[in-house]
Amino acid sequence: MRILLIGGTGCLSGDIAALAAQNSGVEVHLLNRGNRPEFVPSGAHCIQADISKPDEVRAKLQGMDFDVVADFLSYGVDRLDSNLDIFRGRCGQYIFISSVAVYRTRSPSEIITEDKTMVGNTLWSYARNKLLAERRLRAEHESSGLNYTIVRPAFTYNRLRILHPVGPNHQTHSWTIANRVLQGKPLLMHDDGNALCTVTHTEDFAKAFVGLCGNRAAFGEAFHITSDEFLTWNRVAELVGDALGAKPKLCHVPAHELGFELGGDFGEKLIFFANNGVYDSSKIRALVPEFVCTTRFAEGIRRTIQFYLDNPEFQVVHEEFDRRMDEIAEGYHAQAVR
Repeated sequence: MRILLIGGTGCLSGDIAALAAQNSGVEVHLLNRGNRPEFVPSGAHCIQADISKPDEVRAKLQGMDFDVVADFLSYGVDRLDSNLDIFRGRCGQYIFISSVAVYRTRSPSEIITEDKTMVGNTLWSYARNKLLAERRLRAEHESSGLNYTIVRPAFTYNRLRILHPVGPNHQTHSWTIANRVLQGKPLLMHDDGNALCTVTHTEDFAKAFVGLCGNRAAFGEAFHITSDEFLTWNRVAELVGDALGAKPKLCHVPAHELGFELGGDFGEKLIFFANNGVYDSSKIRALVPEFVCTTRFAEGIRRTIQFYLDNPEFQVVHEEFDRRMDEIAEGYHAQAVR
């Protein structure tokens, strides 16, 4: 089986590439700009090209077809359309990485499933764009017969991403959170921090994802891939602190106030985080029995922190965001820091 990952060195795709490359029956190709060669696993083939430049990609892929193309980089219909134009007729299965953000729950106690929870979150622009892309894939199947599978990740972390609801978006600056804990600076936390989230290490996520590749029973289906470990956001922060050997100082701010202060997509994201995120992943477990999550968050986050300690060159702080967190925390310090 020949698999192409559009990306291949990111938070999700990196561990998927590493796991797939261990399978002697899988030929793994990564399509990216070659900016992170240290994260290309042994046995994987790297095709250096920019997916936003279709002609460049076509030239690099001339004469190549794939059993599976996995798209980690489309965040809306325009990019997806461009990718579909490249791969139409040359892949057996197109896997689109969407998000659990597309779900819109009706109750704070709702356990989210693929068939019973509304797919229609238009309150966050990121979610709306993912939802429109999912619809575009279904339309593509009707017009060209493309086999597709939709995958919806939830709250994932890896060796670089330190999970926290209020921090820099990209894992490149994830150490910003750890640095604040170590310096005794307040960590911003939405509302009372007691909303539940489902945490999943990307090495566990990869088991399910690889099991979907080339799996005909997954064609035309959507799956969220999550563990069965539900934690409050307060507890997530506490476990990050435990891994660092320092107690975090949490500054609780109403989610709508944080949303106003941070604005834009990040503000909309915080409103989503204010809801409970408890997912029933029985659908993916039934199809991919080897999907067994073995990494609990307390262990996984210790491994993440150890990676940073062993590789200090990755301890990068987003100074602008760090200052912004200082400013917001100062405004709520008297009533919110404990």
